Amino acid sequence: MESNEAFRSLLKIAKQNNFNKLEDHLNKSEPIKIRISSLSFTYYLISVVVSQQLSTKAADTIWKRVHKVIEENHELVDFNMLLQTAGLSQSKTRYVLGLLENKKLLEFDRQALISMPKEEFEKLLLSNYGIGPWSVHMARMFYLGDSDIFPINDLGIKHAHEKLFPEHKLDKSFYEVFKPWRTYLSLFMWNSLS
Repeated sequence: MESNEAFRSLLKIAKQNNFNKLEDHLNKSEPIKIRISSLSFTYYLISVVVSQQLSTKAADTIWKRVHKVIEENHELVDFNMLLQTAGLSQSKTRYVLGLLENKKLLEFDRQALISMPKEEFEKLLLSNYGIGPWSVHMARMFYLGDSDIFPINDLGIKHAHEKLFPEHKLDKSFYEVFKPWRTYLSLFMWNSLS
């Protein structure tokens, strides 16, 4: 199982490189699986937009309201107002409406997206307002199940880096040693904050 292999590999890397705080955290942990979203691609991207710059709890609450509005009110004239009443800002409302109107996203099933070159996938997503590099990383991790994505600009990752690697600068090159398991590393880093 991939999660077990990732766990063993990360533990080995931590030991070999004297990343003692990471090693301690891993020794107190169990393997973690990547939770792949069962949503459609468009709905998944909307959920990512909703969660931007919010705590997990707040994002979950707002997403449930937004999802209900989308499911129940597709044709209503006051759709914008309903989305804002559900908890979205004006800008996030625009982003959500843009994603709903982008019929190109409907052309791709999960397997086609997995097979797509990374640059093409990134270009497809970044062509949508409200989708930036962080959102692309989240989609690669939790929609495609890519085992080697590291969202270096994520606030939780920054805090976990300070906690687990205080003597090292937060830098992309520092995390090269964790290839091809950087998604799993990210999961353990987020987990270290709870």
